[in-house]
Amino acid sequence: MNLKKLMLAALVVIMAAIVAVRFWPGDERAIRKQIAVIETLGSKEGDEKSIESLLRARQLANLFTDPCALQVESADFRGEYPRKQIQDRIVMVRGYYTQATVSVHDLNITILEKERATLRCTLRVRGQGKTRPVADVQELAAELRKVEGDWLFASVTLVEVLER
Repeated sequence: MNLKKLMLAALVVIMAAIVAVRFWPGDERAIRKQIAVIETLGSKEGDEKSIESLLRARQLANLFTDPCALQVESADFRGEYPRKQIQDRIVMVRGYYTQATVSVHDLNITILEKERATLRCTLRVRGQGKTRPVADVQELAAELRKVEGDWLFASVTLVEVLER
């Protein structure tokens, strides 16, 4: 009888460990979730209202540290910017599109320390500009820092690449 109870207890402990490992939110999973938020909030529907666009820009800006180092090589744009300026840039870029879909490909995340990670991926934006269709592909390199439990972008570099 004791052997049955011991086997049942061992089975329960093993199952609990499997569930914890499978469903416990790890750092890489949390970063992937931030990328999914960028895809969702960065995309724009044709009937999006101005207030909704501002709200999305604010939510996107909240994914960055304050300040954050930004570098966009194709526009010779670099520096450290507070969240408010990042939000303003997001509004400006999103305003260029009447409709846009943001997607991330080839995502590679490296956890360097408990509070620091790097990310490399291909960022693709397809949509309709004010006058013509737009397709843009950028390589994104970023450093993320864990701030109060959230992974935030501390440094972002965008490099324009040719369409594959």
